[in-house]
Amino acid sequence: MKWIVLALTLTGCTSVRYVPCPTLVTYSKADQAALATEIKAHPQPQTVRWIGDYIGLRDQVRACLAK
Repeated sequence: MKWIVLALTLTGCTSVRYVPCPTLVTYSKADQAALATEIKAHPQPQTVRWIGDYIGLRDQVRACLAK
C-alpha cells in the first residue's frame, strides 16, 4: 500500500507533458466541391454525422495550433 501512495505522490510532481498538435490537411476547392456533389448524390445519415465529427476534429486541431 505504501508503494501505491508513493507512486501516486511522485506522479503529481512530473513536469508538464508536451502534446503536439496533429497536422491539419488542406483540401482544394475542387476536392470540397467533389465531396459535396457525392454527398448530394448519395445522402446517408451516417455520412453526414461522420463529416460533422470530422469538422469538430478539425476545429480542435485549429484550436491546438492557435495556442
